[in-house]
Amino acid sequence: MKLAIFGEIGVDWLVDRNGFIQSRWGGAGLYAAVAAARQEAGVELLTLIGPELNRNIKSIWEFLGVSFNKAQYHEKYSFPRYMVTGFSNYQTKVTRPMSQLKFNHQYYPQISADVQGILIFPIGHTIPIELCREAFERGIPVFLDPKPNQESILDAREALPYTTFLLVNEQEILLLAETDNRSNAIDKLKDAGPEYIVVKNGIRGCSIFKKGILVEEIPAFRSLVLCSLGSGDVFGGVLATTFLETQDLKFSADLASCVAANFIENFEVETVIPKKAARIDVMQRERISWLSSNLQVYLAGPFFSDQELFWVNQVCDILESAGIRVLSPSRENGVIGQYENWEQRKTIFEQDLVLLENADLVVAILDHDDPGTCFEMGYAYNKKIPIIGLKTSISPLNNMITFGCNKICTSIEQLMSEVYSYGKK
Repeated sequence: MKLAIFGEIGVDWLVDRNGFIQSRWGGAGLYAAVAAARQEAGVELLTLIGPELNRNIKSIWEFLGVSFNKAQYHEKYSFPRYMVTGFSNYQTKVTRPMSQLKFNHQYYPQISADVQGILIFPIGHTIPIELCREAFERGIPVFLDPKPNQESILDAREALPYTTFLLVNEQEILLLAETDNRSNAIDKLKDAGPEYIVVKNGIRGCSIFKKGILVEEIPAFRSLVLCSLGSGDVFGGVLATTFLETQDLKFSADLASCVAANFIENFEVETVIPKKAARIDVMQRERISWLSSNLQVYLAGPFFSDQELFWVNQVCDILESAGIRVLSPSRENGVIGQYENWEQRKTIFEQDLVLLENADLVVAILDHDDPGTCFEMGYAYNKKIPIIGLKTSISPLNNMITFGCNKICTSIEQLMSEVYSYGKK
């Protein structure tokens, strides 16, 4: 089975939360190609390369099964570079191009006669419309994965009539359909060409639609995330490869989700899990099935200084990115300032208690010894609402706080693991 992949190779500069910088070869085309090759597909990478690419690293990719026979070499080609932040566990990933200059390429590769499917990403923000049309006319399934920038989205709209599988995240589908509502976007795109739309939801798994009808919800898999960059591209490479082999879309998406979860536990691109191991891992790795639940978490913590508010908002964002409904008193009911009168203060107090009583679980931030947080914990304890404390500082805790919590966590990762366990109950 042979898969063609049109997409770029780039250099990713990754900056962690402590300012430490490291780089690796990446790019959507490379991530997907290595992942597909590790699933024992014959992979033809249609891409641009230049003298910067070390022969040794290229030979490793070729050894893994990636063919560069139709790649185009340019002596003056400079690989695109991206600065990436927020790639660690439970962070919001941000990718910024390090140069706005794009290589003005004229690259129109031919699709080999034995290719059974083609996965297309942009190169230089450009999607090859003619390549999509050629594949469509030859009856070759087209898997299209645009990126969330104007040029790519405009090209993707033009390529939709030739597309079999549209692979998008939430942002991309809203841009494609020019709407701010996902249901409206699915409805608008159902007759635009793709037979299937696969919406990648990150930690919430993926949703598969056939002609506008939801046919599968695929859960994500538990993962000890080291670097999340490239996970969506790996997902696309494995999905396309496995579907062409099995014609089973549910299994293909499930396996792709599992391989992506394994991939982000490592830093090196070449460590993508091979086919046989992946098919064992998909049966053994824990799925995050609780995300479909209606778990509501009351977030108790101080928010009276910029530092306190930043930490509370960061924890809130992490919980919500995992699909959890967060009841935040500062957001829902407001913050008491110096100008609120007695009645206004009393109203906010009562509204906060109503919010607390609606919670299934309390997450309490314990780093700042806030008396309001302590009161909320005592109230929740009396109402038999479970409490998970988050304390990242080394100062000792009051005995009442220690034994009032069902669990005290010292990191975001540990906190999320505990929240997972309550979400499954």
